[in-house]
Amino acid sequence: MEASIIIRVKNERENLQKLFEILKNQTYQKFEIIIVDNNSIDGSDRAFFDFFPKDRVRILKINKFSYPSACNLGAEKAQGKYLVYLSAHSFPVLNTWLEDGLSNFGNEKVAGVFAFPKPGPGSTIWEKISYRVTVINVFKEGHLGNTNSIIRKDLWEKHKFDESLVEGSEDYEWSKYYKRKGYLIINDPSFSVYHSHNLDFRGRLNQQKKWNRLRREIDEKFKH
Repeated sequence: MEASIIIRVKNERENLQKLFEILKNQTYQKFEIIIVDNNSIDGSDRAFFDFFPKDRVRILKINKFSYPSACNLGAEKAQGKYLVYLSAHSFPVLNTWLEDGLSNFGNEKVAGVFAFPKPGPGSTIWEKISYRVTVINVFKEGHLGNTNSIIRKDLWEKHKFDESLVEGSEDYEWSKYYKRKGYLIINDPSFSVYHSHNLDFRGRLNQQKKWNRLRREIDEKFKH
């Protein structure tokens, strides 16, 4: 198996059905799907029935959710050489999304691939503004985000996502770790997804404050 697509889920059946329709139409199909389900009660764990055979999809239940623990659980069970992370409400823009993303790994120094997420059709004006002002600036630094990313499983086995980061930013820590070791984190625009949380001004501001705080804490850790 070349790739394992790991999707974090909590009560997102409708989003998953939309996502599976997109994945079914990808030009590259040598992948399995791993759903890490956080106690969904809406049938999210059955959303794939109309799109993929059962032998291509595995459902993992996680009772004590955090972003890094969900990412690690999916990776532990993955059979692919490459770990492809998506949230259930991340929708690839192109039908060559996976093929394009994987094509970057011809260079053995590439540890991971990501792309700037695009505000989705239902995004608020505040998300669209803040995307231009803040999100792009962060990703310009070359730190992947597990909204949509691919990493090498062999490198994950040597340095797993830090489960002490229960609020998130485990993706920032992982990419920072490998960049310090001379690896590359590639920003590939053709690997982009539509992704929104439909946050108002206050919600988006609070989200950004949390991200800034977590990054400062991680940056401080790497100074030692």
